[in-house]
Amino acid sequence: MKKIWINFCKAHRKLWSARIIPNLIFNKWRIFFYRLIGYKNISKKCFIGMKCYLDDMEPRMLHIEEGVSVSCGVYMTCHGKLQKKNHEIIIKKGAYIGMCARIITRNGPTIIGEGAVIGACSLVNKDIPANEVWAGVPAKLISKEKNSR
Repeated sequence: MKKIWINFCKAHRKLWSARIIPNLIFNKWRIFFYRLIGYKNISKKCFIGMKCYLDDMEPRMLHIEEGVSVSCGVYMTCHGKLQKKNHEIIIKKGAYIGMCARIITRNGPTIIGEGAVIGACSLVNKDIPANEVWAGVPAKLISKEKNSR
């Protein structure tokens, strides 16, 4: 009975996180419902655009700090078929993730530093230092910001 309940909860969370929440038109609603279904490490003071996919298998492994802007269509996953262990994605204060970027983990946590900028359609599979601009597939350093936010 316990396994049936766990599977029901996972399916319910997947429905909400992949189909319902990404289509809500107001950011505050998206944040509220993400936190309600288990994404406890998402700041109430961040922006998550529409049509984003947040890893629903491991919601506790995703950390989004305040002041972060995640554009529409961003995909974040903390697990993979060949990974022996799930790893965290940590997005620090003031970071900006461009539209349709992909953030994945490899052999450890993926950390996007404070004030970092990820270009649209980029693939991030390693740590990004603070106050740097990265873009491309895979993401490469474009420039270092002179003034931190």
